[in-house]
Amino acid sequence: MTTYADRERGGGAVSAPMAIAALALLAVIGLGIDGVRAAQGLATADSVAEEAARAAGQALDIDQLRRGTTAVDPAAAIAAARAHLAAAGVDGTVTVLGPQRIRVEARVTRPTVLLGLIGRDEITSSGEAEALLVPVRPEGVPS
Repeated sequence: MTTYADRERGGGAVSAPMAIAALALLAVIGLGIDGVRAAQGLATADSVAEEAARAAGQALDIDQLRRGTTAVDPAAAIAAARAHLAAAGVDGTVTVLGPQRIRVEARVTRPTVLLGLIGRDEITSSGEAEALLVPVRPEGVPS
């Protein structure tokens, strides 16, 4: 005796619209992951640039401080910022724009998930920050 379940087993075939929908869903998920990775790269690049600029701003010129003015030691500031970038594993540039101003640009490179299939193997995100020294005199100290 043949039952209804025996006759309707099917051959395991997948319809064309279902296959297209599954591929489209995988593509959307992959692009979403790459998009999130790009956004995370931007946040990381900005954060590392800010921290490196802050580190550069700590490298003060002692001779200028003895004269009562605030200024960075350009060589020490560049070295401090580059050391911070290297410790974070990030490429970048450091520029001393003036005695009290430093700019750091950071570049973060991350591999892609789906975009590699179309030839884009990595995403590069850039961020920048500036540190501006602001001299503050303690209360009661004449200027």
